[in-house]
Amino acid sequence: MTQTSSARLRPDERRAQILEAARRVLLADPHRELTVELVAAEAKVSPALLFHYFGSKKKFQYAVIEEAAAEILLRTAPDQSLPPAEQLRSGIRAFVRAVLEAPQLYRATLLMSAAGDPDVRKLHSDLRGVFSTWVIGAVRETGVDVTPVVELACLGWQGYVEQTLLLWIEDATISAADLEHLIERSLDAILSTTHPDPDRPSGA
Repeated sequence: MTQTSSARLRPDERRAQILEAARRVLLADPHRELTVELVAAEAKVSPALLFHYFGSKKKFQYAVIEEAAAEILLRTAPDQSLPPAEQLRSGIRAFVRAVLEAPQLYRATLLMSAAGDPDVRKLHSDLRGVFSTWVIGAVRETGVDVTPVVELACLGWQGYVEQTLLLWIEDATISAADLEHLIERSLDAILSTTHPDPDRPSGA
């Protein structure tokens, strides 16, 4: 009976059902590798049917990553009801928490992008672009003059965040709470280096 009802699903509904199953697998064990077999079992379909709807393991992984990226952006969108400084802090904390809900997925995104996968690289670039635009805008709202130096520091900080998260995912030597605090405070630390140095000779 379940199979008959399931067979009536439109292709987009079936894809959504499988992606939701992938989400449940990730939430159940965030550090477990997301495999086609695990998701197919959770969705109560055969691996062959999953490949039918996504075409390949690579395309399936991309679809899961794409959905996760969209959720990260949604969750880190500025909360306009908060003061500017708290908007910035809460957005950074929300980003870290969203990543830690599916750390292996985030790790796969960074590694596949670094390996040159064109689709994932573009997705990663888009994600970075939206997040960096939001961060720089939030920094500006706190009253900081966003000079080219400040903008470069914010972009560099994003690379630091990615590498720190990747290292933690591979070897969690500190608690998730400490990681969140470290990343939140690191932006202030990096921005402090952009302040004019009164002892530095002009033009040096």
